[in-house]
Amino acid sequence: MERRYPLLLQPGRMGSIEVDNRVIMAPMGTLNADENGFVTDRTLKFYQEQARGRMGMIIVECTYIDDKLSKGEDGCQGLTSNAQITGMARLASTIHDYGVKAVLQLCHIGKQLALADHVESLGPSTMNEMMMGIVPFPIRGASKAEIKEIEKAFADAAYRAKMAGFDGVEIHGAINHLINMFCSPFYNKRTDEYGGSPENRVRFYKEIIEAVQKKCGKDFPIIARVNGNEFSGEQGITAEEGIIQAKILEKTGPVAFHVVGGDYRNVRVINAQYDQRGDFIEIARGFKDAGIKLPIILDGGFTSPDIAEKALADGVCDFIGLGRPIIADPLWAVKLMENRPEDIRPCIRCTMGCVNTIAKFDAAYGLRCSVNPLCNMAGIRDIRPVEKKKKVAVIGGGPAGCEAALLLKKRGHEPVIYEKRKLGGTMNEAAFAPFKEDITRLIDYYRTQVNKQDIKVIHEEATAEMILEGDFDAAIVATGAPALPATAVGAKEHKDKIQTVFDFASHPDVDALGDTVLIVGGCFMNLEMAYDLLLNGKTVIVSSRRGLERGQMELGDDNSSPQQQRLMVLMAPYTRSGKLKFELGQAATAITDTGVVLTSMKTKKTKEVSCDNVIMCRSYHGKPKIYDALREQMETYLIGDAKMRNRCDNKRVIHHAIEDAWGIANMI
Repeated sequence: MERRYPLLLQPGRMGSIEVDNRVIMAPMGTLNADENGFVTDRTLKFYQEQARGRMGMIIVECTYIDDKLSKGEDGCQGLTSNAQITGMARLASTIHDYGVKAVLQLCHIGKQLALADHVESLGPSTMNEMMMGIVPFPIRGASKAEIKEIEKAFADAAYRAKMAGFDGVEIHGAINHLINMFCSPFYNKRTDEYGGSPENRVRFYKEIIEAVQKKCGKDFPIIARVNGNEFSGEQGITAEEGIIQAKILEKTGPVAFHVVGGDYRNVRVINAQYDQRGDFIEIARGFKDAGIKLPIILDGGFTSPDIAEKALADGVCDFIGLGRPIIADPLWAVKLMENRPEDIRPCIRCTMGCVNTIAKFDAAYGLRCSVNPLCNMAGIRDIRPVEKKKKVAVIGGGPAGCEAALLLKKRGHEPVIYEKRKLGGTMNEAAFAPFKEDITRLIDYYRTQVNKQDIKVIHEEATAEMILEGDFDAAIVATGAPALPATAVGAKEHKDKIQTVFDFASHPDVDALGDTVLIVGGCFMNLEMAYDLLLNGKTVIVSSRRGLERGQMELGDDNSSPQQQRLMVLMAPYTRSGKLKFELGQAATAITDTGVVLTSMKTKKTKEVSCDNVIMCRSYHGKPKIYDALREQMETYLIGDAKMRNRCDNKRVIHHAIEDAWGIANMI
């Protein structure tokens, strides 16, 4: 059988580590360890699920190296004592059982986030960093004695990993953790041998690698995870500095570089929907062009095998690092081996399951995935056998309806989908802009799977009478939540200049809009729409009732999610240039010939803001009447956004719909 992705499936080598293919699972924190950092049964089950995907190597998640300041979150795993070797040995064996190489990532967190209320942050220099531009965040500079203690802790942890049977270790020197902080001029203001020049700033990293080699032997493989460009100008590591530091590290003898970019100030460390897929290709290309010979594992939004295969074909890297795409579909590599890439459940780069908001991050909620309800739930969400085959009407073909129908079919039921439009539901509107291509790929996935599973789809609006007369045993109502109409004083008289966000997303004709557009409402999709209009040359005003206390921090669904933070970073230049303006703490109360009347939520004073067009969001409302009509007469369930009374108060996203659907479809 001729393989469509021969380079991804080609064997490779990093030092003494031979791998069966070029797909590498990048480290993803699961928070499955116990309170003392020991491996748990849940850890083993998670990695067993991943290893079944038969990628070439799994780089196991960030593991702290001492019991002082290196731990980053409750639930992180550690390797600070010999007592932890037993669990780590079981973990390495679990991965090896599937022919997959196991490498353990070792890390000192440096700057604390989740534990900041009771654990101090350590860095190269004492400073106050302004978090999100407004909150002073204290960091204490490490003493030389602490530097030596940390170097020893890395070496000791690496030796324990070797004793546990891991094929090597990865030293985490990126993503604004302690080693990266030493490498970056933004954090490193030292004047001794660990600060100043790029050569001095990388010294700490170099000495850690040397300490590991001394403890474990030079034949024990070390992968160096490096930040090749922080994209912060002269404040951070530039592309040129990244190459200088990599060349110094290359001489110490690691077997590969694991290349990433960005920092937490520009939120480019986590490739979002608005970023180019394969975002760090130019960093790796720069390494290769500069004569760096070490194999390169490259991360950065490789959400489709086509992009990954091209990166290998172009010679910019030697291995592809996949974190979120693997948790979206652990069988990513297997499906390539079987020539069925269309069956890969795509990562949508939303960050709302894997990273989540700061509140859930602090609460050690644990690793999940918006599109994969089975992620990190092995042994908990197991597919139940069918007790009695049922014919089930699934009313609505959005993500909830499609997910429910697919699982019902897999379990042996007979689902029938009713969808008055095209499959995908409001995901079709969510994919309104080119930068929302990830949502389009999820729509395509569901359409392909529904078709391949031969699930009947009736393109009509279902009525209670149709369902009751259709010989169904059960019904699942997944009709979503329709948008409320755009209403305000003067809206009828000026109907040609006002529309809802939903209506514009259904037919996003930017050319039909005037030069200045006012968007009413500060929710997340409104901000995305504002960004799309800015990219198309429009001047945009966003008005919102929110913002009286914390300004723009109150906009969107949760300003602490990486996706939304990245969006705000990308829109900031437009604010500085005057192309984007926020009218916060204002209610849109009337539409006029020349614009919109805004009323202050605080003073009740009014003002008129000029604009050519108005795009308004008054929320979305679920609770469909068909559910009430059916539930008294047959087995009926309500899932997805159809459960939502008002989205302003009940913020639901794709993963809520998919989880709802999976749970109900597994129960019927």
